[in-house]
Amino acid sequence: MNQLNLRNLTLKISSIKYLILLMLLNEAASAQISSVMTDSVYNTNIFQTNLYNDLNSSNLSSILNYGKSSGRFGFNLSNTFLSNVSKLNRNFFRDYNNLKLLLYYSALENLNTGVGFQNKFFTDDRNIQTNQNKSSYIYANADARIRGSIFINSKLGFKAEDQIGEFNSGPSGYFEAQAINYDVNEYLTNGRLILFYENLDQKINHNYELNADIYKRFASLSDNKGMLRYYNQKNDFYFPASPGISQIYGVKNNIEKRSENFIYIGDILNYGFSKDVMLSLGGSFQNRNITREYKYKPPSSTILFENTYDNRIIENNLEIYSNLNYVWEDLYSQLRIILNERSENHSLINTEGLTSSQISELEKAEKNKNNNSRRTSMLLNVYYPVSNTNSFAFTGSTSLLRYDTDFQQNYDDRDETESIIAASHIFNNLFNFDTETKFEFIESKLSYIFSQRSANNYRNRIYRLSSYSNFRPAERFITKNFFQVSANYTVYDYEDLISQIQSFSYRQLSIRDSSSYNFGKGFKINFAGELKFYEQGEFLNNSFSVKPIAFYTEQFYMPEINYLFKNFLNFGIGYKYFSQHRYNYDESEKVLSNIYKSFGPMGRAEIYMNNNSSVNFLIGLDKIEYINPSQSNSSLNFQLNILWNM
Repeated sequence: MNQLNLRNLTLKISSIKYLILLMLLNEAASAQISSVMTDSVYNTNIFQTNLYNDLNSSNLSSILNYGKSSGRFGFNLSNTFLSNVSKLNRNFFRDYNNLKLLLYYSALENLNTGVGFQNKFFTDDRNIQTNQNKSSYIYANADARIRGSIFINSKLGFKAEDQIGEFNSGPSGYFEAQAINYDVNEYLTNGRLILFYENLDQKINHNYELNADIYKRFASLSDNKGMLRYYNQKNDFYFPASPGISQIYGVKNNIEKRSENFIYIGDILNYGFSKDVMLSLGGSFQNRNITREYKYKPPSSTILFENTYDNRIIENNLEIYSNLNYVWEDLYSQLRIILNERSENHSLINTEGLTSSQISELEKAEKNKNNNSRRTSMLLNVYYPVSNTNSFAFTGSTSLLRYDTDFQQNYDDRDETESIIAASHIFNNLFNFDTETKFEFIESKLSYIFSQRSANNYRNRIYRLSSYSNFRPAERFITKNFFQVSANYTVYDYEDLISQIQSFSYRQLSIRDSSSYNFGKGFKINFAGELKFYEQGEFLNNSFSVKPIAFYTEQFYMPEINYLFKNFLNFGIGYKYFSQHRYNYDESEKVLSNIYKSFGPMGRAEIYMNNNSSVNFLIGLDKIEYINPSQSNSSLNFQLNILWNM
């Protein structure tokens, strides 16, 4: 359980945040770039870059937001660039860029008009379905504000896009209206309406979306919030055509037409019996209906092999929960119960031209994906401050999942249970020392219903004892320490020597230290270190004993000295050392099998500027060594972080 200063806890129930899975695009839509992004509202001009490079990969992210106005004229410029390089047998690149430019004129106090341009591209060496995709959009733009809390944005223009060699262009329009904390007879309302439509040469995309919530406070300790989400979305996107379709229709790429309807209804009621007893009741229902249709279909003779056919997916999710907060003198407690039921059903559609046997085989393939699940969860939190220096905390949770496939030829039906118990003691002398000692026990069990999968039934137990501490024995010296010992035991219900399903264990001891001493006059020394020992073995549950298989020891040290010049420049030099010794067991004797080392110098430079702007540069040279087989390598790694608040 996270350490909480529950003495300052107020039991005022806040609005519950729901994570709603909304529209946007399907799994390939990032490449499709078929939607028009709304213009972001930037409260500040900023430039930020983060660059990292080592032996295995390189990553670069860069964001620019800049806006300026003069009189009634102004402009906003933004650009986001993301790049990743995976260094395998050859370098694989993945790049994304989104450039937006808006020139506007303040025609009225609450009305801006102008023209905008948006350009996106996405490339990926590792996926032919999403490489070399780009789009450009030029549009007329209007922004309006009504009565201070209603905002309207509209775009109408021309879009051109290219995905995997397929070029399409045509008109594209976007309308958004948003109300923020709109007060109607003491009902606070938030709403958002989106209407998006584009008609390209071979593709028609649209998104009609409505989001709304209404909040009402009935008394000082009672309130209610209702939520509604709905969208109707259609996206067409390209993917490489199968050889059979290419031969019949003479095309390189097929088009998937994906339609989706989504609705979410939720409500939460908070009621306070007193300032010490508060109850929350909530529930939600959501339905998602997805239809996938293909422009080009293979002949019926190969449709089973090519796996390209029209289908529909219907998902339903119902959730009910309650939350009770209770305070008795200095004892704080919370009880939460959640009931959730979810269903997913797949079906075959548009079966014209297929024989009855083909329809039967395809229906079996779809029914094999059907599933229903029911989860019941309960959570209990208790916090008791014995004094202003000592406190105790307890948390416990349990959940049960029942997963049914509802199809005779699918044997994935199972029950899953998980229980977590954690108890901790927190001490703070209110001067220079604080520590938390925590014990955790986690138990999970997986039970397949049918014998075809029952060999995978298991029970897992984890025991973990941890201690965290912060100690400042002198004004210039501080040390932070962490100690943890853990044991993980997994026991299979049916062990099989032939398939090598065996119960196993994993035990670990970890010790970490991070210390810093300030010499004054800008000089400071930092030290970070960690020792780790862990063992893997076969676990004999009947005798509760372990037959070791592998043993590892790890060491990490990083001393560093820093110099801060006039609170403006910070320079540091240090050394990193990491080693791992790997042991196997010959009967009961531990035998060294390999040693891995990584070590080398490192340095840093940091510049602190006005407006919380900064430049950080970190560089290091790592030498890597193995003894079995004997080999060595070196790698120059560096990291650059720039933050400029303009």
